[in-house]
Amino acid sequence: MRSRVLFKRLAVAAAVLLGSLTAISFPVAYAGDPPSSPYQSQYLSRVESWYAETDLARFHYTRTGAGSPVVLIAGGGLWGYSWRDVVPALATEHTVYAVDLPSQGFTELHRDDFAYDLPAMSEAIATFLDAVGLQRPAIVGHSWGGAWSLYFAEQHPDRVERLVLLDAPGLDAEKAPVTPLFTTPLLGELATDLTTRSFYADSIRGTFHNDHLVTEEVIDELYAPFSRPANRAGFLSLWRNLDYRLTDAGLAGVTTPTLVVWGAEDTWLPASQAGELAARIPNATATTLPGCGHTVHEDCPAQTNPLITAFLR
Repeated sequence: MRSRVLFKRLAVAAAVLLGSLTAISFPVAYAGDPPSSPYQSQYLSRVESWYAETDLARFHYTRTGAGSPVVLIAGGGLWGYSWRDVVPALATEHTVYAVDLPSQGFTELHRDDFAYDLPAMSEAIATFLDAVGLQRPAIVGHSWGGAWSLYFAEQHPDRVERLVLLDAPGLDAEKAPVTPLFTTPLLGELATDLTTRSFYADSIRGTFHNDHLVTEEVIDELYAPFSRPANRAGFLSLWRNLDYRLTDAGLAGVTTPTLVVWGAEDTWLPASQAGELAARIPNATATTLPGCGHTVHEDCPAQTNPLITAFLR
């Protein structure tokens, strides 16, 4: 599997660097902060880009269309650009907000004590909704963004009109193959620093089944915000702090109508979790899409977008 190949490449590189640093008695922190990408997003010149200032963070988001509100929450290491094919499909009937949460995109965190766990990410969602005046939107979340959205719906059932989960971890079950790489002390720090544009590109391709769709533009747009030191640090903290026992324990109490969509060729999380997740949520249905990977909405927009638009209609 491509995700396991990536794990091995990063693990070997990190282990070699760790051994070298140890041998010459340098502290591990010598690896330092890798340089940020100088790339300037072209996507932001084509959409309405906004900021919501709060005590917690300066949230970056895009707002498109008119109608009932839908909030899109991207997966780990991604940002609002990930929704580039979903936004136009939903904006014909909805006001679509694609928000960058802490560790994502161009959002700037104001609090040094932010925990980067499920309660903290749920708090971030609530803070953003309050800041832009949304009481009860529909929420669509992908991967980690789906887990954060699910936990928010468990804690605040009165604030979510409908919930869409795309390849989202929510069960206390099998995790992504690269999990040990980032959760191991020292190795995780090195792996995060070693995630160059090339490694990042390999990771993104591993979340697609149709990896020819991962163009140089896609990598540039996604990698530039990820390369920011604050986003890298938050990304690593999330690997270590997200506890899906919390979401698993609350599944039976979800009152929000829920759609679970999964790529059948997902190599990060097994597609069998789609049915298991939907079976545990009282008012949920699951759909598995053949020929689609983990980032199902980018990999297969022609199949995914109609499912989301019909469910939210």
